[in-house]
Amino acid sequence: MAQRLILVAHGATAGTRELLFGDRTELADPGGVPPESGRVAAWWSAPEPACRATARALGGRPEELADLSGLDVGSWAHRTLSDVGGADPDALTAWLSDPEAVPHGGESLARLVARVGAACDARRWPDGRNVVVVTPLVARALAAHALGAGPEVIFRIDLAPLGRVGLSRAGAGWRLQQLG
Repeated sequence: MAQRLILVAHGATAGTRELLFGDRTELADPGGVPPESGRVAAWWSAPEPACRATARALGGRPEELADLSGLDVGSWAHRTLSDVGGADPDALTAWLSDPEAVPHGGESLARLVARVGAACDARRWPDGRNVVVVTPLVARALAAHALGAGPEVIFRIDLAPLGRVGLSRAGAGWRLQQLG
């Protein structure tokens, strides 16, 4: 039987609305998250508060997966995109154009794709449908990983809060089944 992952981007937070780097804010409206329908083999969540809260609002009791945590944005943590762009536009431009760049002193986008991709590959997921709630950027990174695309593809994928990425694996590699 195939292993299937339904990656769900956590619900909206004050930080997602403000384009906050390193968003650790709470889920804005847990009541606005519709419950998951259909059979679920297992529930999983990244450690961010909004990820855990979204998984619970979807109807799950998730096991936390620290290795699927969001990007380490170093000195940009808790700063908005406009704040960083205003204070250091060259650094922001470098980060947006070079997946190896780490002007914030944290983790590069290339490293994020490699880290979460390796974690996803190494885990023996239960057969059936696994719901995994992660940050939107991690969901996009795992979509890029499944496609075997470079990390620069992350910025070519739009995924809103509660957006989904469906992956399946019946052998060695992941296949993208759903994006939206």
